[in-house]
Amino acid sequence: MKFIYELGERIDTNNVSEVEEDFLSKLAEVPDVDEVELRAANLNYISSAGLRMLLKCRKQFGKVTMTEVSPEVCEILATTGFDALLSVRRRLREISIDGLQEIGRGANGVVYRLDEDRIVKVYNPVTSSLEKIKREKNASKQAFVHGIPCAISYDIVQVGDRYGMIYEMLNANTLGGEIAAHPDRAEEYARQMSGLLKKLHATEFAPGVLPDARENLYVWVDIAEKTGYYEADVLEKMRKLIAAIPSRNTFVHGDFHPGNIMVCDGELILIDMGDAAVGDPLIDMLGSYQIMQLVPQRKGGGERYTGMANELVTQVWDVFIRDYTGMRDPEQIKAYEQKLKYYALIRSFAGITFSELVPKEILPKLTADVANVFLTGYETAMQERMGGGR
Repeated sequence: MKFIYELGERIDTNNVSEVEEDFLSKLAEVPDVDEVELRAANLNYISSAGLRMLLKCRKQFGKVTMTEVSPEVCEILATTGFDALLSVRRRLREISIDGLQEIGRGANGVVYRLDEDRIVKVYNPVTSSLEKIKREKNASKQAFVHGIPCAISYDIVQVGDRYGMIYEMLNANTLGGEIAAHPDRAEEYARQMSGLLKKLHATEFAPGVLPDARENLYVWVDIAEKTGYYEADVLEKMRKLIAAIPSRNTFVHGDFHPGNIMVCDGELILIDMGDAAVGDPLIDMLGSYQIMQLVPQRKGGGERYTGMANELVTQVWDVFIRDYTGMRDPEQIKAYEQKLKYYALIRSFAGITFSELVPKEILPKLTADVANVFLTGYETAMQERMGGGR
């Protein structure tokens, strides 16, 4: 069990005995402690006497984490080498999004214009833990050095009770916003979007640099399971379908749609790298299908998540899917989209339960309907074991 202890403003020779006595007294009240979290939001200074107390704690429990640590205390821990002995989580800078322009929205969060040079993505706490956000920061760095056009993240911040990531983004608008402003260029932008995805799927990573993209899909099923709306048999089939997707070292973005692509000085730049991983290109296609085909079926869904009216989303999708797959036969495209649908429901299972577009009173019937649709195509999808095609 984890034991959480709040540290005071200062730990030095004058009060270290008192702090240690209080710590041990409260510790004795908690059974079977195997992990300690020291919350340091109020800690401004710690002396060598305080550090020796931390060392004793670490020797006794092994896993000790200090959270909300100030820059000043972080510097003390780094100088003395204690940051190598403890897990240290720096206090995040707090910002406000009051009055900021919303410029993009997806399953993982909402993007706002912070100022002329920067944007901030505020994460959905249901889908994005702090650890996942840190992985996104690393994924952005890895993608950039591999030649993938993406925004570089440089600061994780606190936004109320949520986390945010700040990106540098000059003179940029979302691709969806650009298409909405220039509908006459919809086909041109759709082909650019297809070209970007082809570039991603031509990029290979060494094993272990990025996570397996299937793990991100399992998270969606885990979230769906926690809602309590779905039968165990349906969730088990979802996991089997994910396991049937081939393993590859191909880069996949994981949430590829016009709301997660910025147009910066004429170049398409990826944002929202929270699901960036390696895997079969199918995983990008099912994500695109969900946002551009399933979500627009809800009133206002297309505009909310892509910045475009539903009719324009459909127009862009039709050009995008033909250009990406090379398919021209309408029946062949229809069959491909039908198969994508069953995979895309993996994300929709969870997504509809916390979507602001879905009234809570209809969730029991809606989730039952979604489960039934999935079950009708499950066997076909398993037999096909459909790859991404590129």
